[in-house]
Amino acid sequence: MLTEIHAALQRLIWEYGRISPDEVDISFEAPTRERIDRLVRPTVSLFLFDLVENTEMRQSSFPVSRASDHAERKMPPRRVDLRYMVSALTSEIEDEHRLLWRVLATLLKYPQVPDGLLPEEMRGSEFPLATKTNQTDEGRRLMDVWSGLGVSPHPAIYYVVTAPLDLDVIVRSPLVLTRTVRYRRIAGEPVESDSTTDIGGVVRNTSGEPVAGASLVLEGSAREPVFTNVLGQYLISAVARGALRVRVTPPGGKARAVALNVPAASYDIILE
Repeated sequence: MLTEIHAALQRLIWEYGRISPDEVDISFEAPTRERIDRLVRPTVSLFLFDLVENTEMRQSSFPVSRASDHAERKMPPRRVDLRYMVSALTSEIEDEHRLLWRVLATLLKYPQVPDGLLPEEMRGSEFPLATKTNQTDEGRRLMDVWSGLGVSPHPAIYYVVTAPLDLDVIVRSPLVLTRTVRYRRIAGEPVESDSTTDIGGVVRNTSGEPVAGASLVLEGSAREPVFTNVLGQYLISAVARGALRVRVTPPGGKARAVALNVPAASYDIILE
């Protein structure tokens, strides 16, 4: 993924920024003093100095797809912020400023990497490559990067590309999540009918991993708790239809009250 993103950023600057690759190089190496001294042409440096998950974009829900005999829930991709220090390296300070200004105008113009610059398999994604430039107080961070490289600071752009990272986590479960059993009691006349409803699902943590050994108790009920198996699956028998609350306690953790509605398309529980 990083190789494809870097190829797209190269094309963005060269083609969309109308900067000739015959006159200006683009480098993704750390701009150390040794490398700067070896440069023979003006160079745009895109140094990837940090990668961190964007937790604000994390999704806890699992989209469901159905096969003939089971349902599959796939964890949405995590979003990762790729943090770059973008600088222009030339022998003349005027050329450096002019080139950096041109690059900044190009990066600001495209708040996401255009699909036309990406390989076919990355185009039209539900999670496009979003970008942003300098944020408040990031100048100090870039000064620390220059200091760590042992180089006198140059004017630089703090540039972030937010990319999806597919962890390929798929959870399979039976299709039947609600089961209703109807029966009749004959005590003379008339015939009385009744029914019970069983529900089942999976308990997961915020990372999407199943929680084994969690206990579930219906609030307001004196019945014994049920426990999730090694796959995080549980089954609660004979529940009333409508709104109900379940107290879920993970092993060694605190109890959490979860609201469920019967019937529903899913009874999976995410422990926040």
